[in-house]
Amino acid sequence: MQFPPSPHIAHIVRHYLVLRGAMPGEAVHRLFADGNTGIVFNLAGTGIRLTGKPMQTEPCWLYGQLSSYQDFSLSGTIDWIVVVLHPYAAHQLWQMPATEWKDHFFPAKEVLGPVVDNICIGLSKAATVQDRIDLLDRWIFHFSGNGKQTDPLLQQAIQQINASEGALSVHSLLQQLRVSERMLERKFKLTIGLSPKQYSGIVRMNASAKKLKRFQDQESLTSIAYEADFFDQAHFIRDFRKYTGITPWQYQHTVDPLALNFLRF
Repeated sequence: MQFPPSPHIAHIVRHYLVLRGAMPGEAVHRLFADGNTGIVFNLAGTGIRLTGKPMQTEPCWLYGQLSSYQDFSLSGTIDWIVVVLHPYAAHQLWQMPATEWKDHFFPAKEVLGPVVDNICIGLSKAATVQDRIDLLDRWIFHFSGNGKQTDPLLQQAIQQINASEGALSVHSLLQQLRVSERMLERKFKLTIGLSPKQYSGIVRMNASAKKLKRFQDQESLTSIAYEADFFDQAHFIRDFRKYTGITPWQYQHTVDPLALNFLRF
């Protein structure tokens, strides 16, 4: 379930995502790229096992941009609040090159330090979901004042790509922004961790995923492919599998989506 942030931090937080559920045993989950980064508050101490690593029960995790997808196993009850950040927000808040976080999912203490413990305790004690959201609004607003201002050029580029659902070509984007490809690429890599072309591809795929879930079998894959400006259905299926590891049909019929880009197998 999604909740909007306070208007005071809407330039940093895209939305909050509340996930709850229970598993009888260890289950494989998949997170695929959606163009955003985020903070995961693991309030029930769910066991999280990343590929090749032991099970961990850290109360708070950070994740960077994903170039495709990442699998991990979860065990126990899920009681998560995910702070979904705008693509540039992690760099804005912590001034770290976004490429350092790319394809990484790691304990938040490694970046934020012991301050994480206090906010996790507060969230666990909060009586309602809205109380938790209000607490996060205040917490993020408190430390957002130390961050850099968003580059207006980068913000405009992101807005135009999102508005076109990823269909806007890089050439057209450069013409509209009146900037060189080299400059825009450098800004994207530093701040977002992806090139403009990579980010556009992820946005386009996620727009297609929304249509797959919304229409189920009411609209053909070919129609969705053409609407998203793919050359043909085969191109759409190949691109979708590159980012998610599964076909559009499998996404519609064989997995359990806890969120648009978070699947349980």
